[in-house]
Amino acid sequence: MSNWLKLAGVIVMMAALIAIGCAPKAAPTAPGKTITIGILGSLTGPLRSIGEGAIGAHDYWTEMNATVGGIKYKDPQTGKEEVVPVKVLMGDHAWDTAKCISLYERFKAEGMRLAYANGSAPTAAIYAAAARDRIPGIQVDCTCDPFIYELPKPYVAIDGISVAAYEPAVVAWYVQEWKKAGKTGKLKLGILAADVATRRVLDKPELGFPQYVSEVLGKDLDYLGTVYMPVAPVDVKGELNTFVQKGANVVLVEHWGSGACRVLINDALALEMHKKGITLNIMWLPADVPLAEPKLFDEYNKYAKVEACSHGWSGNEPPEIVAKYPGLKLAFDLCAKYHDGQKPEQRAGWYYVYGPYYGMIGHTVLKQTLEKYGWSGFSTERLRDTLFGLSPIESGGLLPVYYPDPNVFMTWPCLKIVSIQNGHMITDEKSLWLGFGKTKIYPELNIRYAEPEKVWVPPSWK
Repeated sequence: MSNWLKLAGVIVMMAALIAIGCAPKAAPTAPGKTITIGILGSLTGPLRSIGEGAIGAHDYWTEMNATVGGIKYKDPQTGKEEVVPVKVLMGDHAWDTAKCISLYERFKAEGMRLAYANGSAPTAAIYAAAARDRIPGIQVDCTCDPFIYELPKPYVAIDGISVAAYEPAVVAWYVQEWKKAGKTGKLKLGILAADVATRRVLDKPELGFPQYVSEVLGKDLDYLGTVYMPVAPVDVKGELNTFVQKGANVVLVEHWGSGACRVLINDALALEMHKKGITLNIMWLPADVPLAEPKLFDEYNKYAKVEACSHGWSGNEPPEIVAKYPGLKLAFDLCAKYHDGQKPEQRAGWYYVYGPYYGMIGHTVLKQTLEKYGWSGFSTERLRDTLFGLSPIESGGLLPVYYPDPNVFMTWPCLKIVSIQNGHMITDEKSLWLGFGKTKIYPELNIRYAEPEKVWVPPSWK
């Protein structure tokens, strides 16, 4: 049985344990054994919503310590089952680069062996330090800076690819939908992006996006360019109006903050973009925004479409759907248990849902390393080798099974474009994923694009 099939079993076991509220008998713990992990989260500040991924990962580890006692593994030398407790350090960097560096150094001093890094720009600030210190890390709910590919041996595994790599799939999807609808002429599409380094890559010729939209999609697309906005805006009518005046059919918004998204939907309505038939995709919209202000999104949908992107599940799925996917059920159960019965959509939706997913990744990496080398042979270098060698990855239905390429460091396999109805972000389990299975970012920063994938259906969905 493969290690990832074993992980699927762990997920099922965990979901069952949470549901019935009991814990298995813990294996003996040898004195002095502890693995310290750090979670560096965006828990306050303008991008607070992203921090729900860090909170979800923390909830996962809290449950593992409570029910199993940490990491249960079979020692390769003795064959005996043992448990290593996991000490979890949780800290807030408020999406501030300097605070993230300070938090990383503090956690390193406390013996951190594995880092969960939450937030694109803050995480980019510790790439080089992690490689220097040989502390492996998992990036949680955020995109990456291509700078990581310049490191001789990166130690932070990316689970969110560069904007320059996934944006073409989204743009191509809208071009396809335009043609399917029988529209004549070119689709006019513009991008409004947060003014941060991980979005500025859209303008870099060496990363391929400008070439892709002009050469691959050029005959069907009139690309209106990218306009940048502050991380914490108070008014973006001027930026949006740039595309309105150019006759845009679609505007994509690249921003992750709840506050910014509220400004955006209000300003889009004020400009009557919906009455002009402009499709608005607030790409990484936290689910708590439409949940709090459903009338705004309903008003937009009366005339045009307001959509979003998500990693996958939105966190409001009905019980019959949740019960079908053990990874999704685990996320719902953890959220309810540790947050007063809430559903994940009340905690920014997919941001929280995928926190336990990252918890599972880290758990599996630690377990596999211990079972291969034992406690006496455990090291962060070996932990890093395990992390970068995971394949395939099965998450109990949270994501399709996928096969990471070592050159792209565990990139997202897919995303979904979702509708918004009655304040809820709707993820249809039968809808097709936009995928990146053939997209590769190489160390020399060249990107080879593929057409958006159209299958990627887990066996249980067939």
